[in-house]
Amino acid sequence: MALPTWATNITVALNILTLVATTVACTFSIIAAAGFRGTEWGRALAPLPVVFGAMTVSSGATLHPATPADGGQLALAMWAIAIVAITISCWRFVTLFTERRVVGR
Repeated sequence: MALPTWATNITVALNILTLVATTVACTFSIIAAAGFRGTEWGRALAPLPVVFGAMTVSSGATLHPATPADGGQLALAMWAIAIVAITISCWRFVTLFTERRVVGR
């Protein structure tokens, strides 16, 4: 009986740590995206606040007592949004580093 309680406490502690880390990352990504706005780097950094914001909401959903332990449908939706934003950001970084110019914004 002690093992599930110990494992549950560790899981909650890690979820809290993840929530704090993604909140800090979201804050810094907003600062970076705002600082580079209007540049090619800013275009590549623009999706990152969406990524970290979605991950923060997902982590918060896992901690909320009204949701399942895995965060349920909300966490799944947030991870889907994060994956799409990561894909967009990666594509923009690849085009930036390979010096391909994409017309339009």
